Amino acid sequence: MKLSDFYKQLKNSTGLPSAYHHFEVGKAPALPYTVYYVVERDDIIADDKSYFKVRSMTIELYTDSKDEELEARVEIFLNGLGIVPVISEQYITDEKMYEVIYEFDLEMEN
Repeated sequence: MKLSDFYKQLKNSTGLPSAYHHFEVGKAPALPYTVYYVVERDDIIADDKSYFKVRSMTIELYTDSKDEELEARVEIFLNGLGIVPVISEQYITDEKMYEVIYEFDLEMEN
């Protein structure tokens, strides 16, 4: 899967605005929205060749209140890709918003 395909599927599955890594200053949409990004790359390598490109990824879901229905949409999207993420959440006091964080590995196209 390419990152551009991942973006399209995430956006279509959740129905939420989404951006890679961040929205430009002053250009973030109203809540809720998601951002996604590659944390690191950990390819499967043998014989000096990369057989699988594996990305450690994060999706961050931002909402103004706890929203289990939106969280379920993200989880259904990931489950459809065969991904079971590690999920954590926090309240960002300064921004007055909730953040749910989904961490997982994703195999990309070689």
